Amino acid sequence: MERLIEWIQTGLKKRKVKVFLVFLLCASLAWLINKLSQTYTSNTTFQVEYINIPEEFLLANTPKEEIQVRLQAVGFQFLGYELKPKQIQLDVSKVMHKDDSYYLTSDQIRIQLEAQLNNYSTLTDFDSDIIYFDFTSLETKKIPVKAVLDFTFAANHILEGEIKVIPDSIQVSGPKSQIDSIRNIRTEVIKKDDLNNSFTDEVALKLPKQLKGTTFSNDVVMVSAKIVKFSERVIEVPVTVINLPESIKVRTFPEIIEVRCQGTLEHLKELSADDFAVEADYSKISKESGNSLTVQLAQYPKTLNNAVISTNEVEFILRRE
Repeated sequence: MERLIEWIQTGLKKRKVKVFLVFLLCASLAWLINKLSQTYTSNTTFQVEYINIPEEFLLANTPKEEIQVRLQAVGFQFLGYELKPKQIQLDVSKVMHKDDSYYLTSDQIRIQLEAQLNNYSTLTDFDSDIIYFDFTSLETKKIPVKAVLDFTFAANHILEGEIKVIPDSIQVSGPKSQIDSIRNIRTEVIKKDDLNNSFTDEVALKLPKQLKGTTFSNDVVMVSAKIVKFSERVIEVPVTVINLPESIKVRTFPEIIEVRCQGTLEHLKELSADDFAVEADYSKISKESGNSLTVQLAQYPKTLNNAVISTNEVEFILRRE
């Protein structure tokens, strides 16, 4: 019986403590709400974001990243500013321009600040008189795109024509001092092994990342190549001796040289000796060369993948007239 009485007494004491704590918490909350509901005048800091920068200008540096303001507001408002810093936007399109200077006046700043405050806050003061802006003019120019290739071809296959890049150039906009250094824009490496078919791929551009305030019209291009099967054909071409004195005639041995050509079947079928020029320059003769002349392939159709003459020298005999 005594233990039961002790247990009841202990329980009542604990209950009194809990009730006391609840009343203390409620009183504290009531006091806090009362205090936060009152109006105060205090300082706070607003982060600044600059908007509506004219397209033809780049803001070279951020003139002011934050503004200290003095507000009259209820405590709840100041608590919110402490928990989540407020960001204020300043409209740069409203800047004044005088003697190569761009600036926002104190009155302009105040108007923009007050427009962004809610009905529970009143701006009484802030720490900025005039904000000056350092603008850099933007220029635009066209930059050629260069495809970076790493190809190997399957047996008897070649690239016909040139690699096509679409677009073959892009627009770059930025400060003149930065874009003047850009000569071309390269693609990522296009690696293809054992090519035997034509292809068209979307390829990323390697855009300079270190440039500040520079924009590019494209970040990818289309790269295509025509791959065809090739064959060989031998064309016999007469040797032409050039730079001969008027009183001299020359006969070469051999008089005709073979030109081994590589290309597509379509282009090989169209070839004739008139498409080629094998020349020996008489003005380059010397005692060391004796009765030999160096010959070279001076002309051949550009549609061919390759053309090689069968010999680099011919012998000759002179006949004076």
